[in-house]
Amino acid sequence: MSLFSKIRNATLALALTIFPCAARAQQLSADDEKALLTKLREQRAKFPALTADFTEDRSTHLLNKPIRGTGTIAFHAPGKFRRELKGSSPSLTVSNGKELWIYYPNFSEAEHYTLGKKQFFDDSLAALTAGLNFQDVEKFFRVAPSREGNGYRIVLTPRSAGVRRLLTSLTVWMNADALIEKTDAALPKGDRIVTTYRNVQMQKSVEASFDFTPPANAHISTPLGD
Repeated sequence: MSLFSKIRNATLALALTIFPCAARAQQLSADDEKALLTKLREQRAKFPALTADFTEDRSTHLLNKPIRGTGTIAFHAPGKFRRELKGSSPSLTVSNGKELWIYYPNFSEAEHYTLGKKQFFDDSLAALTAGLNFQDVEKFFRVAPSREGNGYRIVLTPRSAGVRRLLTSLTVWMNADALIEKTDAALPKGDRIVTTYRNVQMQKSVEASFDFTPPANAHISTPLGD
């Protein structure tokens, strides 16, 4: 698996969303779009932390049926997050804003990334987490929000070739209160990751640990060479 694939698979679900509605989406006017993005930024500034439970369905052209997993996520803007995926292929992704760990307990393998040293890596990570705070979302994506039922659907299309190597598009659904309920990430080669969220809580802070110490028996690798 390539480095970009590992970054993508470990962090795509951080950009949250809602259950798709049957109602037809209605494109927002330029003024309504601006108002919505301003609301999202102000909401994230007031409540920079988030916790949620999630269910992830990963479809790949290599398998006949999706792989389902469940887990929890905790996020604190701008760059701290903890994502625990359970199921047959569990993993733990943790970042304290200075370093990022990805741990695979089935293999006792841990990958370590130092942030702030590789611009392409930092930009990729920032793009994949932009949906959490919407502070820099327009830097990385073309944003197309619309009304859908009582909530919103926001389609994010990558601006740069680098981000397009990670995903083709990311669709985010939110309810009327702008709480994220689901995401649908379309990946290169036709793969998809659909993540639905429950018990979403916007908070001023969270008690989750954003530091990680690998088990003594874990094999540690540094894919970026740092």
